[in-house]
Formats: sequence, C-alpha cells, structure tokens
Amino acid sequence: MEYRENPRKTVDLPACTVALIGINVIVFALGILFPALGFRMEAKGCYSVIYLLHGREFYRLITAAFLHADIEHLVNNMLLLYFCGEIVERTLGKPRFLILYALSAVCGNLLSSAYELSTGGFYDSIGASGAVFGLTGALLFLVIVRKGAAAHISMQRMLIAVFLSLYAGFYGANVNNAAHVGGLLSGFLLAFLLNIIPRWGTRRAY
Repeated sequence: MEYRENPRKTVDLPACTVALIGINVIVFALGILFPALGFRMEAKGCYSVIYLLHGREFYRLITAAFLHADIEHLVNNMLLLYFCGEIVERTLGKPRFLILYALSAVCGNLLSSAYELSTGGFYDSIGASGAVFGLTGALLFLVIVRKGAAAHISMQRMLIAVFLSLYAGFYGANVNNAAHVGGLLSGFLLAFLLNIIPRWGTRRAY
C-alpha cells in the first residue's frame, strides 16, 4: 500500500507589513509600560515644522510615524496598515512597498508643514496616518489605473479599506488631515512611479 504525503502549503505572509505593525505595537507598549521612556520618545520623535526650521531634525519626518497618542489611534492605523499594506506589498513587492511607505510618511509630514506655515499654527504631530494613507493612495492607483494587478482584490476588502480610511480621517478632534491628504496623494503618485520601474532582480531581454 502506498502513502502519499500531502504537500505542505506555504503561507506567504506580507513580512514588511507584519514587521511594521510589530514595531508600532512594541514602541507603543514600551511607552505604556515605561511612562518616562514614552514621554522621552514622544518628545524626541514627534514632528513639527519648527524642528526642521530651527533644529534641522529631519529624522522626525520618519520617527513620528512610529508614535501614537493612544490605543485607539494605534489600532485605527494598524488596521488600515494591514488591510491596505498586505495588498500593496504583494503587488509592488517588498522593496517598493517600504519605499512607498517611508516616502508617504515624509510627504504627509511635509504637507503638514506647509499647512502650519500657511496658518501660523504650529503643533506637534505623531502617528502613522501619512504612511498608511499613502498605502490607501497606492491601493486606489492599483484599482483605478493598474486594474490587472488589482484583479485579486475583493470588493469586500476594498470597502473595509475605504471605511477605515474615512474613519481615521474624520474621527477625532485633533486629526492632522493635512498629513492624511499629503500621504494619500503621494501614495498614488509613488505607486505610479514605482510601477513603471522594473522590479529589483529582473532583467530585460535584448
């Protein structure tokens, strides 16, 4: 009698998306468990255009994206990161995904800077909203422009992503909508630019 072993199914986890969620959760947990450390991380990592103009602290454009005000702020952004990030990472690939995520965070904060300078109101800002809204913009690009690449995206998943985006964008009194808009627009544009660049490791035949 012959026995056949069933081939093991490999689960292709979106490693970068999971890693980013893990980093955000760990940073938040450290701030809760060690309040003094949390205060220092927020003081040294939050973002405002003032820190760029007077301190040249450009690192804050990125570090602010790993800090969150409370558990609801964190959960909202991490849910949006998962639902959009998984699709964008699988479609664009890990290197492009990370580039898009980081640059969306930067662009979101830069548009927030422009808003601060135009209104004269300066405030500290934290959160991954600019970056995750960049993923939302990239997802919109995949659905609207690059339809073939988005064929595997279910309508249910799209509706969840849209709902989370709207909820994160309009709920709360201290929402940095300038960063949201900056992230959304930059994500759409970056997805276009990264889409026309050949994938790392691929070769063209001549």
